[in-house]
Amino acid sequence: MAHSLITIKKRSTFVYVKDHGKHIRSSSFNIQKIEDLKLEKMIAVGYTATKRLGNAVIRNKCKRIMRELAKKIISKYGKINFYYVIIAKSNLLKKPFKEIELELKKLII
Repeated sequence: MAHSLITIKKRSTFVYVKDHGKHIRSSSFNIQKIEDLKLEKMIAVGYTATKRLGNAVIRNKCKRIMRELAKKIISKYGKINFYYVIIAKSNLLKKPFKEIELELKKLII
């Protein structure tokens, strides 16, 4: 069942998830997650692509990939009332999309 996704926009929310949430590491990205009952049966997702990845074109491509992953995987398998922050790594662009999908699915479930 697909749940509704909202995007994290405030820096304070990113910092809260970083400081209090659980960190999961992967070869293509890192995920930070925390449960918050204030979300009212929604899933909040944030995307981070740092300057270490490359120029703006590369960072934007990483964010597009992460948004598509969130639509396909997190909306389907993510837990409600959770914040998820996906942080891109350089391997994200080197792997096929199907492989990245499976990787995220294993981390979420």
